[in-house]
Amino acid sequence: MNTLIKNIDEENWHFLKVEAVKQNITLGELFNRLVEEHKNRDEDMNASWQRIFSRPALLTKEEAKRMHKAIESFRREFSFEG
Repeated sequence: MNTLIKNIDEENWHFLKVEAVKQNITLGELFNRLVEEHKNRDEDMNASWQRIFSRPALLTKEEAKRMHKAIESFRREFSFEG
């Protein structure tokens, strides 16, 4: 498929052309590789966040409530209320 991409910085365009020549591939192939790498990196990051969010809670709900109350008290005591 032929596609027109507008408003590419001339320096970046030159860089892509040079990289394609260095790798002995077309600009289209280089572009597709870059997009795939970006998508994979994004998927890896989402998987990392999913591992973080799926871990068991460090505090029970009751502990969290007590901590929140202690923080509120501390903020009032030292005039950090916002």
